[in-house]
Amino acid sequence: MLNKGLVLSGGGARGAYQVGVLSAIADIAQSSGIHEAFNIYTGVSAGAINATFLAAGADDFTTASKSLVDLWSQLTSDQVFYSDVASIGKIGLNWMKSASVAGFVGPTPGQALLDTTPLHNLLKDRLPFAKIQNNIDRGILKALAITAMDYQSSTAITFVQGKKELPDWQKSRRYSEKAQINAEHVLASSAIPLLFPPVGVDQRFFGDGCVRNTAPCSPSIYLGAQKILVIGVRRQKGTAYENRIMQSAKAPSIGRVLNVLLNSVMLDGVELDVERLERINSLIDQIPPGVHQGLTYKKVDFVWVSPSADIGEIAAQKHMKLPHIIRYLLKGLGSISETSEIVSYLLFDPSFCTQLIEIGYEDGMKQKEEIRRFLES
Repeated sequence: MLNKGLVLSGGGARGAYQVGVLSAIADIAQSSGIHEAFNIYTGVSAGAINATFLAAGADDFTTASKSLVDLWSQLTSDQVFYSDVASIGKIGLNWMKSASVAGFVGPTPGQALLDTTPLHNLLKDRLPFAKIQNNIDRGILKALAITAMDYQSSTAITFVQGKKELPDWQKSRRYSEKAQINAEHVLASSAIPLLFPPVGVDQRFFGDGCVRNTAPCSPSIYLGAQKILVIGVRRQKGTAYENRIMQSAKAPSIGRVLNVLLNSVMLDGVELDVERLERINSLIDQIPPGVHQGLTYKKVDFVWVSPSADIGEIAAQKHMKLPHIIRYLLKGLGSISETSEIVSYLLFDPSFCTQLIEIGYEDGMKQKEEIRRFLES
């Protein structure tokens, strides 16, 4: 049996799109009589949440995927971060304190715009971590790997839970560590810089796994995946936001700058890695089969699914669903069109997430035959 890996990228609330694609994959797998669609799960940020949930339910991919749909379609912002005036006000006072008296008393550690204690509680309540090792022991699951960025060493650390014989790796700014993955690891991988606070794991502090993660497909390959299915969360043919910016001659607002920075951190890595895979596969195809054994690189077949719709534009249309205090804060950064990408990361709302799930399901079904061939190999 081939080792098949699932690679899930980051993107905050955009993770709902992944769930829609996964639901389509589940229906395709079920129609082919496949219960265990993948045996290697890797993810970063929101993808780490989804990958961990699926790894815990690896013995029944269809049921696990449908449970994820139920979770995301009911998700609200107050299950992810505190957005009441008192909580935001307390955070704001701490920021002001740091800015005004930090030179005398030192900076306040762990500062961020939002408090993600609700997300931590949600992960502990809804993710059955004990089932991950159970699936490994039963031979159903080979590995779960989630990536977070170590703020001390500025290194992407991939936490791996799997069979003992799995390899370790140490690349430039990218290391692996064996771990018993728990809520702290997942929360750390999901801690979007500045928006969400750093998370302590084993006396180190971590942030979102997309930071420094220049090769998000590589953990799955290092762990032995011979075929991988990758789900992105950004439209590939350009977005309405990008088109508007290209036509604008105005100096960028803070909101537009943050949009670009967040997109480069959260979304660029997986797209560049897929392009890299395409180039390597194309190169190997041009080399005579007789000399493949001596090559440093190997061909990895993959399926790539990404949104057909502009998620940032959808978020802009639904921005009134954001908590009032968050809308107020974003308004100070720029217009809604200039902050639409930031909105798409923070819009944990049932109507938005459900729409992304529906788009993801449709996109998955558009590639039905390609996905079926992948699963049946």
